[in-house]
Amino acid sequence: MFPKLRKLGRIKEKYSPIPNAAEKRHEARLREMPCIGCGAYGVELHHTMLRVPGKRWRRDHRFQIPVCGECHRGANGIHGVGNEQKWADAMGMDTAAIAYQLWMRSEELDR
Repeated sequence: MFPKLRKLGRIKEKYSPIPNAAEKRHEARLREMPCIGCGAYGVELHHTMLRVPGKRWRRDHRFQIPVCGECHRGANGIHGVGNEQKWADAMGMDTAAIAYQLWMRSEELDR
């Protein structure tokens, strides 16, 4: 009927909601930073939904930005506005580029 297919294994890495060791170190560094929106400390991490070079999946743990609770979930925050790009444009920043630069800096520190 149908020929047997060989199992070749996964081609693309499977998404994991649990960050690996490098991603955990990166997240710890981000938590020490001030909010990129207002400069307040005590931040939450937002997974950027925008296109970033090398992004593996929608909520890639490597590409996050530090934002305070108000800038993240507040009425005028990323989720309050409902669109990260609109929020970033209103703030005059490129969150995808910031997330990429933060990850590159973390990789350098890990070397």
